[in-house]
Amino acid sequence: MKKVIINADDFGYSSGVNAGILKAFQEGVLTSTTLMANMPGCDEAIYLAKANPGLGVGGHLVLTCGAAKTFGKSIVDSEGEFYKLEQYRQLRCSMDDEEIFNEWCSQIDYLIDNGLNLTHLDSHHHVHTFPENLAITKRIAYKYQLPFRNAFALEKNQELPCQKGITGFLDLMNYPAIRDLTQSFEENKDACFSELQAVLDKIEEGEITELMVHPAFVDELLYFHSSFNIARVKEVAILCDPMTEALLSKNNVALFHYGNVPNIVREELR
Repeated sequence: MKKVIINADDFGYSSGVNAGILKAFQEGVLTSTTLMANMPGCDEAIYLAKANPGLGVGGHLVLTCGAAKTFGKSIVDSEGEFYKLEQYRQLRCSMDDEEIFNEWCSQIDYLIDNGLNLTHLDSHHHVHTFPENLAITKRIAYKYQLPFRNAFALEKNQELPCQKGITGFLDLMNYPAIRDLTQSFEENKDACFSELQAVLDKIEEGEITELMVHPAFVDELLYFHSSFNIARVKEVAILCDPMTEALLSKNNVALFHYGNVPNIVREELR
């Protein structure tokens, strides 16, 4: 059996993103998502998460998008907005680690204080895995006793207290046919499914693997504020297509989220 978590990043970015993620969960194979506490669609996403308790919901920590929830001066521009990723890379050496820690705590606390039982944590642009942030990631993990997405050799680079044996991490959708916007998914299904099969072939039997996706419907906020916009619509279609579920079944894939993985592991150890 191949154990898989299918996690949608960017829950809370906007209403359009929220709608795409919810459809992929309710009508498709999505099992998990991570929520951005600082974005305009956050409160709506919290409401949707509570209304859909079967969806695993974690925190998507932000340092490179939108407005900060705290008042750390080194991590934002004059308008209180986070720097874009390229600017962040240039300015990170002048940022205060304590301000980053406090900002991430504020984001997590907002989600918890509004009634969410978070399953795990990851981050926008994977900044929790950047070498300069590993010590902060470790502090967050210890404070909240939550696992982090094991992307880009995180567990090899930093010892963390609450990881769940999720050893694999793959992007499910970032491949040429799926990203091709000159053809719809319906027009190019065979090529898209070949790319999905290639991802599934990389998963080891018995291993727990997280597959990252970004389903969304495009609204004005996403279109004008993210360069990664229209392509997300195809991800909704793929995740909701019955052939995708059939492909997972053919490959002996069992679906989980971070919140129910421990029970599965414990049962197998008995």
